Amino acid sequence: MGLKHSSVPRWPTADPGLDRSGNAYAVMTFGPAAYALGAAWRGELAALGRAVWPWHGDAATGVGLAWLREQIAAATVGWRLLLAGPEPEVLLAYAEAVAGGVLDAEITVVVTDTARRRVWCSHCRTTTVAEVALGAETECAGCGRSLLVYHHVSRRHAAHLGFMADAEELP
Repeated sequence: MGLKHSSVPRWPTADPGLDRSGNAYAVMTFGPAAYALGAAWRGELAALGRAVWPWHGDAATGVGLAWLREQIAAATVGWRLLLAGPEPEVLLAYAEAVAGGVLDAEITVVVTDTARRRVWCSHCRTTTVAEVALGAETECAGCGRSLLVYHHVSRRHAAHLGFMADAEELP
């Protein structure tokens, strides 16, 4: 039985096409698979005469997220954010953008890899990155509990919800 409603984003895994309504773009890509897509976006935007600020890295680290915050702080009407890369990196950047006031309609997302997930432990509040499917279990890096990865994504924590899988079975 599948869920009718879920907060898990259904982001495309291929280029959905460029949102041409913007006048300035931040293009943020993570990893080698996303680099080519970012280059294609930058080329198309240059041909349209749009301002482009690119950033590429392997992970959504403090440096990359600080760059994104600077872009958001300087944004004016017509600014757009293009994100591409593995789900954990894109989710972190997306959460940072939303926290900074960027609207969903101003963000284009392409996920190049969905094998790894960020899982937030509801018991110790640690976030674990693991190769785990929704509905499967993974060990929390903080408290060691076996966490069930639930069909819920927190935009604030940039992670899937994880809770103790056998909580009802323990004394």
